[in-house]
Amino acid sequence: MINKTLDVASSFFARRLTRQVRELYASTLILDFAVAMVSIFEPVFLYNIFIKLFNLKNALELVLGFYLIIYLVYFFCIPLGARFAKRVGYENSIALSSVFHISLYLFLFLSSQSWWFIAAAIVSYILAKMFYWPAYHGDFAKFAADGEQGREISNLWALEAVVFILGPLIGGFIIQLYGFKVLFIVVSLLILASNVPMLVTKEVFVPHDFSFKEAFRKLFAKEHRGAMMAHFGYGEELIVLVLWPIFMFTNISNFLGLGLLSAISTFVATVVLLFIGKRADQGDRGSLLRYGTVFYVFAWLIRLIARSLFSILVIDAYSRIAKQAVSVPIMASVYHHAQNGSTMGTIVFFEMSLVIGKILAILLCLILLQFFAPGWNVIFIAGAMFSLFYLKFRVR
Repeated sequence: MINKTLDVASSFFARRLTRQVRELYASTLILDFAVAMVSIFEPVFLYNIFIKLFNLKNALELVLGFYLIIYLVYFFCIPLGARFAKRVGYENSIALSSVFHISLYLFLFLSSQSWWFIAAAIVSYILAKMFYWPAYHGDFAKFAADGEQGREISNLWALEAVVFILGPLIGGFIIQLYGFKVLFIVVSLLILASNVPMLVTKEVFVPHDFSFKEAFRKLFAKEHRGAMMAHFGYGEELIVLVLWPIFMFTNISNFLGLGLLSAISTFVATVVLLFIGKRADQGDRGSLLRYGTVFYVFAWLIRLIARSLFSILVIDAYSRIAKQAVSVPIMASVYHHAQNGSTMGTIVFFEMSLVIGKILAILLCLILLQFFAPGWNVIFIAGAMFSLFYLKFRVR
């Protein structure tokens, strides 16, 4: 009986992790702990900075403009980041990104003094993303065990969930007691430490080139139009990461409370995550994605009634669970396709497509805010609309 129980429990975990993936796990968890301490507060920090530098009326639009510039430039930088990773190695590219990650938070901290530091933060943000994401996805896709992608993703995300439970709590606690300055210092040290697991062993790779022109040709090719549009769904992710934290803060008005709310909802979502990863590896990716999308669209619509602390907590937890049911089968399928074709070509197509979705989401939200004030409900409806694009994704 005990052995049978252990077998069932172990079936939820990946068993063939390669050395490269184990190193990526360790590095990602340290980095995510740093990011978790500050990420949910980042748009709120920007929101308050723009209020201070400019005025309350346009603060939300200015936050969206900040991210619009980043994603517009990043879109054209993605193939450059892929080329760099192919020539110098995935791990070296990830290590370089940490330098710009740290400078990003330095400039954000100084941004209250001058808008020039905001411009510097935008440049650092773009370079951090350019050197990190193509290399990260390429590394995971190349070395993930075929047939275990769903569990490897869900296992990593479950581990990440632990740091995303602790991170916002610790980050909110540090802000309340010592302010953003101390938080940025702690986060910077952790970002540097995240390089240690990958740099302990020397990366073995053969340098290759990557065609900038071919990346754009593939992206806009007629036969790939449906696949590109499927990734437009990630426009809702921009709303979740940028506007939803500001909405929560305006209803809570306390950094420690915001961190606590994020931690609790993340814990609830983690319980379901391992089950989702196992189902994704059992050939249920298509149905999992379809049902997950329906539940996720509903998660956006019930945000229309979210105003109390309890309702925000329940909706945030439910939304995280539904999003995992969407994200795990998509990412498992992307990595599977990358393993069985052009690794970096697949990753660049994925990244460029989702960035278009985020740019479209920002533009739509900027338009909506010109007609609705404060406009939260129409923004949530826009999130539901973007989520429907996930239904166009064809899992493998």
